[in-house]
Amino acid sequence: HLKSTSVTILDLSSCEISIIGKDSLEGLQSLIDLDLSRNLLSHIPDSISSNTLKYLNLNYNRISHINNFTFFMLPRLIGMGVIGNRFTTIWRRSYFESNLYLDRLDLSDNMWRCDCTDDNMFDFYEFVTLEPNKKEESYNLICNSPINVIGQTWLEACYFTWNPTEKASNVDGLLWFIVVMIVGLSLCIVLVNGIRRSMKRRLATIQAERERQVEETRDRLRQLRIRAEQEALCNTPDPRDLIAPPSYDE
Repeated sequence: HLKSTSVTILDLSSCEISIIGKDSLEGLQSLIDLDLSRNLLSHIPDSISSNTLKYLNLNYNRISHINNFTFFMLPRLIGMGVIGNRFTTIWRRSYFESNLYLDRLDLSDNMWRCDCTDDNMFDFYEFVTLEPNKKEESYNLICNSPINVIGQTWLEACYFTWNPTEKASNVDGLLWFIVVMIVGLSLCIVLVNGIRRSMKRRLATIQAERERQVEETRDRLRQLRIRAEQEALCNTPDPRDLIAPPSYDE
C-alpha cells in the first residue's frame, strides 16, 4: 500500500501490475490522477476507494467486467479511460450513480456485443453520447459482435431498432420513390414516342413538299420544252416560199 499526503499524479503505466486491492488508494490522500494503463489487470475490485481521485486511466489492460460497486467509492471521479480492454457486455447507467462529476468516458477499442433489442444498450448509449452531459463520441462505440454488425457503430447497427418509425418512413419513402420513378419513366416513354411520331409526320410532310416541288419543276420544264418546240415550228419557213418564181423562158 502506498502512502502519501502530497502525491497528486501517479503514473504506474507499463509496470506489469496484475492485481490491485480495493484499499490500495486510501493512503494517497491527495491523489488526483492515476495512470494504470498498459498493465495486466483483469479485474477491478469492488468499492476501490479514494475521496480525491478525479482521473483514472485503465487503458490497454485485460478488464472484462465491472458492476454497480466498482466505482461506487470514487465520488469525485471526472474522467476514466478503458480503451483497449476486453469488455463485451454493454455497461449500465447505474454503474455511475455515485459519480456525479463524471463527464468523460473513453470506451473505444473494446469487444462490445450489440444487442439492439436490449433496452439497456439504448439507455447507456444515451447516457454517454447525449448533450449536455456527453461523455463519449458515438463514433468510438464500435460493435464487435454479432457478425452482421461487426465494425459498425452502435448507432449504425441499431438505428432502425431504436427508431422503428424511421424504418417505416423509409419503406414508405422507397415505395413512393419507386412509384414516382415508374410514373416518370412512363411519361418519358410517352413523350419520346410522341416526339418520334411528330418527327415522322414532319419528315413525311417535308418529303411530300419536296416531291411536289420536284413535280412542279418537271411540269415547268415540260411546258418550256413544248413552248420551245411550238416556237420552232412557227419560225420554220414555208417550203413553198423557198421555190423561185418562173423565169420568162419558162
